[in-house]
Amino acid sequence: MSLQEIKIFLKQKLSSKIDAVELSSLIGMLIEAVTGWNRMRQIVNVNTELTKEQQKQIEQYAEQLLVGKPIQYILAKAWFMGNEFMVNEHVLIPRPETEELVEWIISYASIMNKPLSILDLGTGSGCIPIALKLALPNCTLTGLDISKDALAVAQMNAKNLNVSIDWMEEDILNTAALDTSYDIMVSNPPYIPIREKKDMQEQVLNFEPLIALFVSNEDPLIYYRAIAKIGKQNLSKNGQLFFEIHYDQGKAILALLDELNYHAELRQDSFGKNRMIRASLK
Repeated sequence: MSLQEIKIFLKQKLSSKIDAVELSSLIGMLIEAVTGWNRMRQIVNVNTELTKEQQKQIEQYAEQLLVGKPIQYILAKAWFMGNEFMVNEHVLIPRPETEELVEWIISYASIMNKPLSILDLGTGSGCIPIALKLALPNCTLTGLDISKDALAVAQMNAKNLNVSIDWMEEDILNTAALDTSYDIMVSNPPYIPIREKKDMQEQVLNFEPLIALFVSNEDPLIYYRAIAKIGKQNLSKNGQLFFEIHYDQGKAILALLDELNYHAELRQDSFGKNRMIRASLK
């Protein structure tokens, strides 16, 4: 089959499942992953015959798309802050709104204008501490996670992007305090109440690690409470907490932080949703 025939095949196979604009982008990504041809080379090679092995690989990718597997997991990579990160079923796919949280921290650190010690709690793929280290090379970064498998992915990403990060395997919910103080503690913890499962996309529920997404309906702020308590023990003088939050939990988290003796600031993302909080001890 020629490249043109492969494109026709993919459109026929997937058009009932994926809208046309997204499908065009996905097809280009799949073809580039298999052939190494970027968009321009795909245009030039539109009549070029693909090998049997390439055709087979593309067909296998199409089957995975058909059952809703995200393209990032199919290709084992995702982009965050302009860099490529390895991802698999043990870590969440990095989201654009998390980039906004990282940009806020970079802005704050730039104003401080000194080396800072920064801890990311629930690091997953390591995208937050790695992106911060790339932007703030004089700062010391640490990533913490309960999952050995997630930490293995994070370590590989740090190696691939040539940055030095310290890694810790800890359970946030069973940690009263850590051994080191930090100028900044950041977290994008699980925050989606289980009741919202019914409204979520199947590709998220079927492929992303649920432990990194969901909390109980009864105590959806459990991770924010635990991290804020750790912060009381481990934040340096004038230290800062940065959180990504569920868009409708802002007021509740502000109230929680006030009870724990923090000043807190709520910030909206580029879509106008309450999405980030910065807090410091009173």
